[in-house]
Amino acid sequence: MPTISRMQATQIDQAAAFMAQFQHDPSTHLGFAGPQAEQIAQTWRELEFPIEQQFALAFEADQLIGLIGLEQISDTGRAFLWGPIALGEHRFELADALLAELLPELQAHVTMIDIFCNLQNQFVRDWAARQQFYQRNTHAILSYKRSQLTEHVTTGDVEILPAELHAAFCELHDQLFPQTYYSGSQILERINHDRQVFIIRDGEQLLGYIYTERQPEFAEAGIEFVGVTPAARGRGIAIKIMQHCLAWIFSVETIQELELVVDQDNPNALKVYERVGFTLLHEMISLRRDVIAQ
Repeated sequence: MPTISRMQATQIDQAAAFMAQFQHDPSTHLGFAGPQAEQIAQTWRELEFPIEQQFALAFEADQLIGLIGLEQISDTGRAFLWGPIALGEHRFELADALLAELLPELQAHVTMIDIFCNLQNQFVRDWAARQQFYQRNTHAILSYKRSQLTEHVTTGDVEILPAELHAAFCELHDQLFPQTYYSGSQILERINHDRQVFIIRDGEQLLGYIYTERQPEFAEAGIEFVGVTPAARGRGIAIKIMQHCLAWIFSVETIQELELVVDQDNPNALKVYERVGFTLLHEMISLRRDVIAQ
C-alpha cells in the first residue's frame, strides 16, 4: 500500500524533479509548472503558505509515485491544483487519497479550486470529472523565439509603470482579469528588476499595460497579462507595448524563448499575438470545482 504524507521542505527538490519529468509529454503536461525542476522548486519555495500545508506525496517502497498540490491564494478566494500525478494500477484512487490529505487545510476564504492542464492529459481530465470539476475554458500557450526578434522601434510612448498610476493600474487589471492568479496589488508587490509592468498612457490616463517576468537563471520568460482600456482598443497599443517588452526580455542573452497563455475564445488577442509572431505551443484546458462552505 502506498504511504501518503505531507511534503516537507527537505523534499521539494525531489518532488520538483519528479514533476518535471512529465512536463515534456502533452499527455502528462500540467499547466502551472514549467519544464525545469529547478524552476518548479523555486516557485514552491515562494508560495504564500507553508509547503506542508499545500502538497502531499505518495511513496511505495521508498519510490515516489504520486504528487498533488493545493496552492491557496489569500486575496482571490481561489486555490490552484498542481497535478495530480499518480502512477500504478490504482492511479485514480491514489489521486483521490492525495487530494483528501490536503482538503482539511483548505482555508475558509477559498470558494473554488482550479486545474490547468494540457488538452491531451486525459488522466487529469478524467480524474477531474470524477472529482466533480467542470470545464471552463480552453487556452493556447504561445511561443516566441529569439530568432524571430527584429529591430523593433521603441519610442518614448512605452514606459515602466510610474507610482502615480498604481491605483489606475490596479483598477484596470482587476476589471479586465477578475479572480485571476495575481491581482493588481499582488503584481505591484512582485515588481523588481526582472518583473516589470510596461504601459502607454495619455497624460494621466492609463491606456494599456503588459506585466512580464523573466528568469535569467533559468533562461526563461513569460508575458503574464496584457490589458488595454476598452476606449483605446484598435489603436495598436498592445502591439507597441509588446514589441517594447520583447526587446526588454531578450536583452538578457541567455533567454531564447518566451511563452504566454491566451483564451482560445478571445480571437482578437490571438490575432494580436500572431501579428507579433507568436506560434502555438500547447492547447490547454481549465477546470474548476466550486467549494461549498462547511
